[in-house]
Amino acid sequence: MRFFSNFNRIFHCHPSASKLFVICSLSSGGLIAYADSPSEGGKSIVELNQKVPVKKRVVVLGTGWAGTSFLKDLDISSYDVQVVSPRNYFAFTPLLPSVTCGTVEARSIVEPVRNIIKKRNGEIKFWEAECLKIDPANKKVFCRSTIGENLAGNNEFSLEYDYLVIAIGAQVNTFNTPGVLEHCHFLKEVEDAQRIRRTVIDCFEKSVLLGLTEEERKNNLHFVIVGGGPTGVEFAAELHDFVHEDLVNVYPSVKDLVNITVIQSGDHILNSFDERISSFAEQKFQRDGIKVLTGHRVLSVSDRLINMRMKATGNDDSIPHGMVVWSTGVGTRPVVKDFMEQVGQGNRRVLATDEWLRVKGREEVYALGDCATVDQKKIMEDISAIFKAADKDNSGTLTIEEFQDVIEDVTIRYPQVELYLKSKHLFDVADLLKDADGNDGVEVDIEGFKLALSHVDAQMKSLPATAQVAAQQGAYLSRCFNIWEKCKDNPEGPRKFKSGGRHEFRPFRYWHLGQFAPLGGEQAAAELPGDWVSMGHSTQWLWYSVYARAYQSHPYLYKLLVVCAVSGGGFLGFSNSRPFHQTAYSDAHHGDIKKKKVVVLGTGWAGTSFLKNLKDPAYDVQVVSPRNYFAFTPLLPSVTNGTVEARSIVEPIRNIVRKKKFNVQFKEAECYRIDPQNKRVYCRSIQDNNLVGSEEFTVEYDYLVIAMGARSNTFNTPGVVEHAHFLKEIEDAQRIRRTVIDCFERASLPTISEEERKRILHFVVVGGGPTGVEFAAELHDFVIDDLAKLYPTLKDYVKITLLEAADHILNMFDKRITVFAEEKFRRDGIDLKTGSMVTKVNDKEISTKERTTGQNVSIPYGMVVWSTGIGTRPVIMDFMKQIGQTNRRVLATDEWLRVEKCDSIYALGDCATINQRRVMEDIAAIFSKADKNNTGRLKVEDFKEVINDICERYPQVEIYLKKKQLKNFVDLLKNSQGDDELDIDKFKAALSEVDLQTKNLPATAQVAAQQGTYLADCFNRIEICEKYPEGPLRFRGTGRHRFHPFRYKHLGQFAPLGGEQAAAQLPGDWVSIGHSSQWLWYSVYASKQVSWRTRMLVVSDWGRRFIFGRDSSRI
Repeated sequence: MRFFSNFNRIFHCHPSASKLFVICSLSSGGLIAYADSPSEGGKSIVELNQKVPVKKRVVVLGTGWAGTSFLKDLDISSYDVQVVSPRNYFAFTPLLPSVTCGTVEARSIVEPVRNIIKKRNGEIKFWEAECLKIDPANKKVFCRSTIGENLAGNNEFSLEYDYLVIAIGAQVNTFNTPGVLEHCHFLKEVEDAQRIRRTVIDCFEKSVLLGLTEEERKNNLHFVIVGGGPTGVEFAAELHDFVHEDLVNVYPSVKDLVNITVIQSGDHILNSFDERISSFAEQKFQRDGIKVLTGHRVLSVSDRLINMRMKATGNDDSIPHGMVVWSTGVGTRPVVKDFMEQVGQGNRRVLATDEWLRVKGREEVYALGDCATVDQKKIMEDISAIFKAADKDNSGTLTIEEFQDVIEDVTIRYPQVELYLKSKHLFDVADLLKDADGNDGVEVDIEGFKLALSHVDAQMKSLPATAQVAAQQGAYLSRCFNIWEKCKDNPEGPRKFKSGGRHEFRPFRYWHLGQFAPLGGEQAAAELPGDWVSMGHSTQWLWYSVYARAYQSHPYLYKLLVVCAVSGGGFLGFSNSRPFHQTAYSDAHHGDIKKKKVVVLGTGWAGTSFLKNLKDPAYDVQVVSPRNYFAFTPLLPSVTNGTVEARSIVEPIRNIVRKKKFNVQFKEAECYRIDPQNKRVYCRSIQDNNLVGSEEFTVEYDYLVIAMGARSNTFNTPGVVEHAHFLKEIEDAQRIRRTVIDCFERASLPTISEEERKRILHFVVVGGGPTGVEFAAELHDFVIDDLAKLYPTLKDYVKITLLEAADHILNMFDKRITVFAEEKFRRDGIDLKTGSMVTKVNDKEISTKERTTGQNVSIPYGMVVWSTGIGTRPVIMDFMKQIGQTNRRVLATDEWLRVEKCDSIYALGDCATINQRRVMEDIAAIFSKADKNNTGRLKVEDFKEVINDICERYPQVEIYLKKKQLKNFVDLLKNSQGDDELDIDKFKAALSEVDLQTKNLPATAQVAAQQGTYLADCFNRIEICEKYPEGPLRFRGTGRHRFHPFRYKHLGQFAPLGGEQAAAQLPGDWVSIGHSSQWLWYSVYASKQVSWRTRMLVVSDWGRRFIFGRDSSRI
């Protein structure tokens, strides 16, 4: 910790360290554009007798490329700046296609806006809201909060401005094509990219389900991209690489059914690029098997078909699809359209500005980026004024010498002049006045001057709607704002030909820095300034270097970038770790034997552990789960606050099963019914209903392994399901993370009262177990370490309350840990209420009953997290009814994890509990086994042959011996009776209290993982153990049990308490509390990750959090 503190000081004190920040931030959600640069001027010191000028109010709408670039460079010493945006982050949108396929993680390309504005010492205010209406007459913008309705406060508010900067971007242009909004994906926002990523996986998961025809699988795996521009082409290339480099390895049965089609209405894809690039891209796509349909216009889209018309023939055609991505250009947002109507631009397609980015007709409103276009002044409109300004002697004619005096102003004011000169291969504007033979004209009159410049305006072009244009406009406008006062007295712009004088600023001039088109297969095309074109593998590396500029000056930091990239969810690789000693299983002896069908329900700790350790190829294994991944659930509290990223603790289940030496099939579906009589399970697909194929199917089994886990237990408390958050799944943790940010964003709105702020920022955690305690600790650290810096005005309103029905939190831990945790929470300001039972939850209050006083208390809250234990899933409850376990709370198994009364069904993890056999039930049979001579009396020595079997069959015996501090079973018999011989009654008396030590196993990941490993080992050796049983004696029957019964070995437990402190209770009743235990927690949890990939991701997440803090983007 001292290292990180020192590093932090170095970072802030030494600007050179910012380069390291830039490198690492690329991988962890940072943006290279945000390297801190000191302001040009120092802060002015205002003397006591000097009047402080009133700051101009600047409202910025949007946090995209234009808005963020404007904010980053703006000197706010003269301005009161407020920012309004429905996104509390900036997104590096050129990498959105990479996000769709997992090449780059979403959080790796976003930077929270508050991280940018906090560098301004809180002088820039940010409101997470959408702009509903702009009122230019009254200089107001009307906004509405986009945060959840259950939070208090007025959703709508207004802001007044002196200057308004509109930078809200554009929406996708559907061209009013029927069905596009309902059935297509777009690719404009981070959320769009994440949605596409999930849908791609859904298409593959649905296609491998049982019962689908070949045609249905092909349709589900037909991916259609509408639009052959840079975004559509890059997505098609990324998708192709994702399919052929990754997905075909985990879905080998459908690899030949995948098709990717690009539909382009023009004659070529990438028609904004050089023709050589378009041709190269089309040829490469053809080689890669990507079908390109040029000259096709989409007429409509349905849930299964795309209808289109071929431009050349006019024929209509339809193609089936599994997913459609619509990427055909941009359109104007409704709020901008309404504003255009007010300012007299209702007939335009997009908002028009002048060359200084001012909205035409509104001097105080500026518009940047995709929402606007620069309406360049035509030179022919001012031709007479230009002639007059140059004709100083009013002779009615111009010499070249006279024209030279205004040439610089002309080229600055009318950039189309330079474009025309370039197109005509002329070196100077004066060359336009030469005669047809190229000779200098002596003089030209007004008509000759008009004729010379008559074709110049034909070179006018609208600026492309790109990130590059928007970023340059933002930087330009901030510079204008920064030097405004200076330019009022000393204008730097070109002369005003019509009115005289000069413009205050130079007009905006776009400098094209080139463009890239990644084409997949580590190849790209680049069109750079100077008409230079590059294509191939080297260009891909140029693309990497441009998008991560630090490579240029710091090539030795490549390894650091690779390691840091892992923290953003990047794919480093899967390293297979196998045990040193393995049992060989030959397929030869199974050749003529029908394989037993094993169905595994669930991919949690128990199911995944079973699959990882199952090695015998004698089984035909099918896995059914609604989640296609394994999640390291002990780190869920860390995910809720960004200490660890969600994708860092999940491993795709197909990555695990494809490493097996035999075939394991996985179906992403939920089991809704188990039929033990016919040995079938009934399943239902969870994918999008737009995909073709039956939603339901059945799977037959010889052995069924139920490892479905449990759900949160609400104890039927009213309102919990509707208003509380749970913490059982990855989705729960992500939802909590977004809600925490929502609470802070909502509380920061200008319309919220003091009382409402307190309520919104009151976080209540119900349940004082390990999960609830760790979440409260993580939330406290998130607030104190990170959010207090981003929301400095709210830090004093935050309150965290932990409710526990029992007398103490962590009551399954040692008392020393419980006391330490309670004391630490009180020191940290976490309100701990023990003996409080929740009776009701509504949308704004939680009602509790104090156990000691019986008093009912209502507590206002902003967010409630419910973490009070587990309950049985409906499908398990239905199964329990079928097998006669109706009165039980949870599914009962024997010591070999077999479901009672179902020899072919096993149940592991949280969904089941072991119904331990009581020794007193078999006491007579045990005595009979030892009494080989049937004398009815036994000496202590006669029990020695069955002692090991007794201790193994009934683990409560060992627990009892330990409690009574007895060395062995013989001492128990001797201690009970002083006689040398025992009859049945004395034997019963000796063991009468043993069964009191029977305890249910805790519902923990540790138990579930051990059970999965145990059952897999039993399945691996089932044939050997049939011939040579290794278990204890069957006291009621003959012979031995096939296997040793399951025995849980407790390896200890942790309770992170925040502030880099943790409590550990390890075997041998060893207790450790403090900072050293936290580092032990880090090492243990890192080593327990299911793969080297997740291990690297988690460790790098921890390192990133130490250096950069937690991410607060709401995605």
